[in-house]
Amino acid sequence: MGTLDALVRVQMTAGMDPDCFEACLRAEADIAEAWRLAGDCDFEIRLSCRTLADLDARVAQLRGAGGITSTILVLHRVRLEA
Repeated sequence: MGTLDALVRVQMTAGMDPDCFEACLRAEADIAEAWRLAGDCDFEIRLSCRTLADLDARVAQLRGAGGITSTILVLHRVRLEA
């Protein structure tokens, strides 16, 4: 069975320390990549999970660590090279 990839945008809640949030990200096994951003959200995270239940649990952990989340399920990667 393959994995489910999702992009999760996180906006930090008031008073949360972005450095502490980054430390939480480093402790999570299902996080494939993460970016700290300037703009309408503070972080974008690519999760790679085995099941929808795993994905739901990881997103709940991100919320619990101080983030308001928006999640997009990735259907497939578009290969741009010829």
